[in-house]
Amino acid sequence: MVTITKKGIEKMSNSERERGRGSDRTLLETIDNFSGLSLYELARKTGWTKGHVDGTVRRLLNSKRVYIKVISRNGRRVELIYPIGQKPSDIVEVPIELLKVENPAWQEGAFIYALDNVTIGISGEEDLEWKALSCFSQRIAVSKTNGRLLLKIPENLVSFYHLNEKHRVVSVNGNNILITVSGDIIETKKYPS
Repeated sequence: MVTITKKGIEKMSNSERERGRGSDRTLLETIDNFSGLSLYELARKTGWTKGHVDGTVRRLLNSKRVYIKVISRNGRRVELIYPIGQKPSDIVEVPIELLKVENPAWQEGAFIYALDNVTIGISGEEDLEWKALSCFSQRIAVSKTNGRLLLKIPENLVSFYHLNEKHRVVSVNGNNILITVSGDIIETKKYPS
């Protein structure tokens, strides 16, 4: 790699290259664990400057390890960074350590609820309050792999919430999973244009 300085063009040292690779690995791991964050959100998550995150994202884009989706959020265009191997929009993946999976909940299956027009709730056991609130509920299968719980959202909910065209945020509240659907995906684009 080549660096341009005041003195002209210089070759990048091995230690600089290794620091860059270390930044790439760290940020890619963060993006894998928290996909769909903006540059600002990634900077806050890593404790880096926005410029450091920006440069690392550019390298990851050039090496085709991440991609960007542009969404409209509250009337503003926001660029969200995702890993290339992003799961399909009908799969929810949550680290097992965030849930209490050793109890009977989450063993045999889960229950999914359409709580309102932007919120999906998933519980390891039947939740009578959510069931009374929801316009749709269904029992779904649960699978576990690599320390993660994987849940497949039924097709009718994928269609109702337009999950292929919207941004979503998955959060854990107690021993339940909440999916908040927001922001239309405008485009998938190359960085930084």
